[in-house]
Amino acid sequence: MIIRKTLSCAALTLGTIGVACASGEVDLILHDAKVRTMDDAIGVAEAVAVSGDRILAVGSNEEILALRDAGSRVIDLDGRTLIPGLVDTHLHLDEVGENLQKIPTNDLRSLSVLLERIAAEAERLPEGEWIVGASDWHESQLAENRFPSREELDAVAPNHPVFLRRGGINAVINSAAMAAAGIDEEDADPPGGKYDRDDNGRFTGWIQSFAKVNEIAGLLPSPSETQVRANFVAAMAALSRRGVTTVRSQHVSPDHLASWRSVVDDGEHSLRGVAMMAINPRAPLEQDIALLDEHGISPGMGDDDLRVGGLKATYDGGVETALLREDYANIPGFRGIEVTPLDKIEGLSAFACENGWGLSVHAIGGQAITNVLNAWGELNEHCPVAGLGWGLEHPYLPKASDLERMRELSITPHTQAPHNYTLGSGFLEFWGEERTHRSIPNRTYIDAGLLPAAGTDAPVAPFDPFLAMWVEVTRQTAAAGVLGAEEAVTPEESLRMHTLWAAQGLGMEDRIGSISPGKYADMVVVSEDPITLDPESLRDIAIEWTFFSGEVVHQN
Repeated sequence: MIIRKTLSCAALTLGTIGVACASGEVDLILHDAKVRTMDDAIGVAEAVAVSGDRILAVGSNEEILALRDAGSRVIDLDGRTLIPGLVDTHLHLDEVGENLQKIPTNDLRSLSVLLERIAAEAERLPEGEWIVGASDWHESQLAENRFPSREELDAVAPNHPVFLRRGGINAVINSAAMAAAGIDEEDADPPGGKYDRDDNGRFTGWIQSFAKVNEIAGLLPSPSETQVRANFVAAMAALSRRGVTTVRSQHVSPDHLASWRSVVDDGEHSLRGVAMMAINPRAPLEQDIALLDEHGISPGMGDDDLRVGGLKATYDGGVETALLREDYANIPGFRGIEVTPLDKIEGLSAFACENGWGLSVHAIGGQAITNVLNAWGELNEHCPVAGLGWGLEHPYLPKASDLERMRELSITPHTQAPHNYTLGSGFLEFWGEERTHRSIPNRTYIDAGLLPAAGTDAPVAPFDPFLAMWVEVTRQTAAAGVLGAEEAVTPEESLRMHTLWAAQGLGMEDRIGSISPGKYADMVVVSEDPITLDPESLRDIAIEWTFFSGEVVHQN
């Protein structure tokens, strides 16, 4: 048995480690389990003891049950598998909660059903109110393999502005939404993006622009503080039901950070959080800095229930606008866009390095990855970058020299397998087969000694970590079959990507990520062992219990 906490009464000797025990100090014992600790020094154990919010000891059933006292809650897991609490290093927590209130889209398989749902909302809502869809979908999941047109949206909701976001950079709107947003048929493309047009040059309603999509989202009625808090709580509850105990949320605003903090301070949280503060793609850097200063936000502020992890910037676009090295497969002469100008990324990086900020940059395409890493390499010559815990978000098309630079600078690749699931058909259409099959290269990263930290990018994609594991191991997609089988990882590697390696990507490996004495008692009882289960069934794993800081936050 391994134990690293001193208790206070009658001493007993377990192996070579002396233990003193006091009544009431052992709050919880889980035994008769297969404990996948993810701690190489322990391996697979049978039982765990918890004291307060921390893991006290891990060992055999006999060893751990010997620590039981009158105040201990003892749970016989009857051979079930216990794993560390899962970590999602890239999602948008407030938006996950908001998505739960919108027209569901992830289950859609045809445009007709989508249009029926919009028509039903138009019947229900007073004229002029916005109709909004959830963003965790992709047009390739539809039989028609396309967005609805502006005309189709106008037909089912002529008197309501319609806003259907897909991910973070794309949205489709109707004519009423165009009018509300002040978009004219003849307008030029928005900075850092574009308006899709038909053969006659008419705007189809599809917008590809991080800034413009966010601008339109800003026209929606602002939720009350009560609703924002409710969204956070709802999102946490949904994630707890899937075994997630720590998240790293992207593009957090100062106001939403304050709301999240209030939820934590009131004890309504069921997971711990790391907030990455939003950087405006087109505003002067001085404006971003002033906003942080105005709200008193500093690097690392907070505690282990919620802390500021750093700054988040979006350099290039998404599937249709990522900055590639060569032309798009379906758009000759087009190689993507800079959502945030490179000179701002460079200035932001210098500011972050000089002031001790964590930093993560969205860089999907190969050229985007190289440009950011080159900027960081030059910066490293006079301000050390390694050791700051910086990362790249969605670095899907690296080349060999990028891997070398990432190792040199200790950059973590944060990857999200659900993108392959929902966006795979789009990758094929826009990037072509060769680039698609080597994208989201988890196998390449691991073999290069770069341990990928897993996430989902919810609500851009589904937040289920076991769907993510299924995709990481099988490389299956929703509509395009198997993509990039050579980039598959093993089930154990996948579980590490969602536990210990994810914790390392957040700089929290001394507190979470494995079932180890001294770490937080964040643990999950699952219906099947994800390491020995048939990989095709990974996505069907059920969550029996979720423990957060030793407390039950979900029980099936």
